[in-house]
Amino acid sequence: MLKPTHIRLLFLGFLSLSASSSFALVPEWNVYRDVFLDGGCPRIIKELGSIKVTSPGPHGDFWSKSMLLVGKCLLKEQQPVKAKKFFLLSSKGAYPDAALYHLTQANLEAGEKSKALEYIAQLLKQPKHKFYLARVHTLLRENFKSDDEKEMLFRFLSKQRENPKLLLKDAVLHQIFMTQSDKMHQPVAKELRLLGWMYPEDVESAKMAHKAIWPTDFQDLSHDQIKLRVRNLQKLNLHQYLGNHLLILAEGRDAKLRRWLGNALIKSHFKTKHYKNLSSSIENGELGKKWGISNKNLLYWNALIKIKRWKLQEAVGHIESLKKIDPKNSRLPFLYFSLAKNYKTRRRPKDAHQWLSRLIHEFPKHHQTMKAHWEQAWKHYTRNQHHSSLKHLDAGLSLTSKHSKIRPQFIYWKAKIHALLKHEKESDKLYGELLSKYANTYYGLRGLLEQEEPEGESGTMKILAKKDQHRPGQELSSEEEIFLNRWEFLFDIFDTEQAEAEILNALKNDHSRSFSRKICELLNHYEAFHTLQKVIANHYIFVLYDQKIGEDPLWEFAFPRPYWAHVREVASKAGIDPYFALAIMREESHFNPNAISRSEAMGLMQLMPATAKEQAGRHKIQIRDLEEIFDPFLNTLLGTHYLGKIASRFNDELVYTAGGYNAGPTNMKRWLKTYNGASPEEFVEHIPFQETREYVKRVYRSYQIYLQIYSS
Repeated sequence: MLKPTHIRLLFLGFLSLSASSSFALVPEWNVYRDVFLDGGCPRIIKELGSIKVTSPGPHGDFWSKSMLLVGKCLLKEQQPVKAKKFFLLSSKGAYPDAALYHLTQANLEAGEKSKALEYIAQLLKQPKHKFYLARVHTLLRENFKSDDEKEMLFRFLSKQRENPKLLLKDAVLHQIFMTQSDKMHQPVAKELRLLGWMYPEDVESAKMAHKAIWPTDFQDLSHDQIKLRVRNLQKLNLHQYLGNHLLILAEGRDAKLRRWLGNALIKSHFKTKHYKNLSSSIENGELGKKWGISNKNLLYWNALIKIKRWKLQEAVGHIESLKKIDPKNSRLPFLYFSLAKNYKTRRRPKDAHQWLSRLIHEFPKHHQTMKAHWEQAWKHYTRNQHHSSLKHLDAGLSLTSKHSKIRPQFIYWKAKIHALLKHEKESDKLYGELLSKYANTYYGLRGLLEQEEPEGESGTMKILAKKDQHRPGQELSSEEEIFLNRWEFLFDIFDTEQAEAEILNALKNDHSRSFSRKICELLNHYEAFHTLQKVIANHYIFVLYDQKIGEDPLWEFAFPRPYWAHVREVASKAGIDPYFALAIMREESHFNPNAISRSEAMGLMQLMPATAKEQAGRHKIQIRDLEEIFDPFLNTLLGTHYLGKIASRFNDELVYTAGGYNAGPTNMKRWLKTYNGASPEEFVEHIPFQETREYVKRVYRSYQIYLQIYSS
């Protein structure tokens, strides 16, 4: 029996694209996308490669896509010379930039590197060239390695005089450019010489660029150039390198710049946890004398260092000195709160209470004071001092804004305490506010379950349904329609990275509401779920706070089901709800299959390499290369089984399982022992790690929303 794909391709066999410049029949492009995804390149080459039309004609988009897809297939089949022909034809279409990029690839694979550089030069003149730069950098770095090739590349880079920074901000390309200029005794303008120094990409390129800088260039550096290098090194987290490098940068500089560099030095030492040496430099006066850093600033940093080193009494001394010099110093509230939290961790509740009380009294309107009220309210709640807890919840609530993340938390616990005190009227009113304004937050969903009212029957849910009936939009502008057509084209030819980069950039500018909605539809259709999450987070997060779950397609955009058939299968085998697996995936990686964390957790479900290998061993799967862990199907197989293992350890309780997945089962077991008897919602507030506490809330929220969206 023929597969559906084969049937469709047989139909395509009857399609004749003659030299008459018009198509007798134009099938749906999705047919070809499916074939390409199924690895059917030979069939695509046979079907679409037989098109005899050599210009776009009335079906221009279809023709251009056909030429590009045939070219891509030929590259896959390692036939770059034939691929060039089709890419060259596609350059006559509406989007020549896409053709030029793929022409570059084809010529490089064919070994015609000089021709590839010609196409790059043309690509750099296209309006959308900036979105290709990262990939162009990679192509140049990977394909010009011999001496002759580097000389060829140097001559090409030398010709890009209109905007040389486009390519020379890349550290490797800049190094090749400078090395070749020395070999060929070619003078280079100072502005270009300094690009590699100001834009390093790692510690090696930072060291090499500094070693190569001319003494006269170094001496003449402006404040802005020095600050730019330092900021770029900070973005790269090269604080260990900065610790010594800043000493060199400061030599011979004026007092203002030295002070700025001195503060950067303190931050780098603090980031690398060189607390002892940093404290010594402050206390012996070196940082004050040599760098000109103010006494107030030094007192702040020394207090923070002492808190980090658990020398809390010494920290108190520095805080009191800072307060004496500057009673309204803007950093004091943060120091008060940090000190209180550390006293709490060290089980010194009286000292914690003292500093929280001082924060509330001395800085009653500060945002840190809102957190202090929560700490005090929670302390009183755990001691069954409900009236005292309510006082702090009321005070903290008065400091929160409408969209503050902490506001639903205050309302929820106020409602619970009033319910405990049998204040039904007050409790119902608070639950009503929670469910009408923050229904889809973690606390709103908790409140909804506790109210035990069938969805759609309560007055609150009727209000939400009414609010959801009419959401006015704006008509798309002609420019927005052009953008959408272009991005659909790019997705159709699998230039996904290009389309996503352009979309995110376009949304930074003024646009209609219909435009952002259409973008969501486009990203969802092409399963670009990670970028879709970014759009939802930046443009619809508050819209979804109080909107009824499930009725608007936005909910499926915000909570999609990537790899659903596979996730459902592997989650079921692991003994967990597939929607729980999706909730974990959503909060771990936001559906980015290539995600990697600072701790080197990998892929959709953020597996540590050791965990992935252990789970793979249980399935008799051999991982030869760590890159394999990024594969979505393998990652979800191993991740769901690891999640199932944790779930069985904690009796399938969502909160404990999610917390164990994030912080490790050992930590979770210890916390359960410490807070034995706490209800799940109370336990969440007790979790000592803030990251884990917030993670558990997000997973709980996502899981409940998934269930409501797809319950039918």
